[in-house]
Amino acid sequence: MNEVLKKFSYEEAIDRAKELAAALQSRPNLGEELRHQPAETIQEFISSGLVRSLVPSRWGGHELNWKTLADTAIEVSKGDASTGWCYSLLLLHNWMLAFFPNQAQADVWGDNPDACLATSINPSPDSSISRVDGGYKLSGKWGFSSGINHCDWVMISAPAPVSEDETKALYFLVPKSDLKVIDVWHVIGMKGTGSNLLQLTDVFVPDYRTMELEPWNLHGISPGMDLNTAPLYRIQLSAVMPVTLLSVILGAAKGAYAIWRDQVIGKNKSRGGVAVANLTHQQIRLARVAAKIEAVDALLHKSLELVESGRVLDYPERVRLRCNYAYCAEMCTEAMESIYTSSGAAASSERHPLQQFWRDIHAGAQHTAFNFDWVGELFGKLELGLSVKVEY
Repeated sequence: MNEVLKKFSYEEAIDRAKELAAALQSRPNLGEELRHQPAETIQEFISSGLVRSLVPSRWGGHELNWKTLADTAIEVSKGDASTGWCYSLLLLHNWMLAFFPNQAQADVWGDNPDACLATSINPSPDSSISRVDGGYKLSGKWGFSSGINHCDWVMISAPAPVSEDETKALYFLVPKSDLKVIDVWHVIGMKGTGSNLLQLTDVFVPDYRTMELEPWNLHGISPGMDLNTAPLYRIQLSAVMPVTLLSVILGAAKGAYAIWRDQVIGKNKSRGGVAVANLTHQQIRLARVAAKIEAVDALLHKSLELVESGRVLDYPERVRLRCNYAYCAEMCTEAMESIYTSSGAAASSERHPLQQFWRDIHAGAQHTAFNFDWVGELFGKLELGLSVKVEY
């Protein structure tokens, strides 16, 4: 197995994330211009050692916890949300790989413990998966694969025939060399994530590079648990995946708040020459936004305590978590709206960081994981004792 020179702690990971965030400031707006992350940024992610935060120790990882992912992503995202999004997903996807069969893990980490992985769970209607001897063949297009430009492998999810009369949701681990990346990412928010389209044509995936989703989601059971025995690798995907993205949105909101406090309110003057910091309504607005962001931080970390309780979570608990995450994303967009709409015309400049945070936070909060109407309906029915269909 691979080794690291020194496994670091949560505290050391936070320090490295802060150092990484400071170094990334040398390339402001470059990710936006490229519409994906610069190669130098990805190399800095790898050199920091942070991409191995949730990798099993037997593969040379630090085997830390989800609090580490959340809090380091917050630090990175204070400077740039797209960068934080790609950073956070690299940690998530490494953690996900630990649930696959051991031979699949060896294919990826055997030669390169710093391998970068992407995902796509969005097949086009005409995509097809067929059962063949020893595995599956995949054809079609899969969308919204964030960070695929800098990744070596991709985990693709879709319903697949496991027998003549049964279909199940599976994950397929595919080397990027087996597929084509189509550049379609022309968007107004999260521009630097490079969330492009994948095209597969008769791509063979052996059985050992597949994993059934339902046992993991519902019961915390996976092929990888035989050798990856830490509690970290018992956590259900459905209970925690949105933390990856919420941490980015929260970090971006914190970054926007700091600029607003220090540069907009802290330094500007009104038309009458009065310091904006001396205006009562701005002081109250500042307090309200600060409280909202602090509330999001508290609810996120309270939710992580349940996630990392060491037990399998039942469906109502997972629905409650998903409601928490979606509500937190709503509060971050509300906080950002207050910040942006009280920052004056200067904040609309293409080079002003507040307009970029405004676009990125709104774009990130549109992810399906934060559809409060959907999870809110499920929560309401469960809370009122009404029957519901288990959807994840």
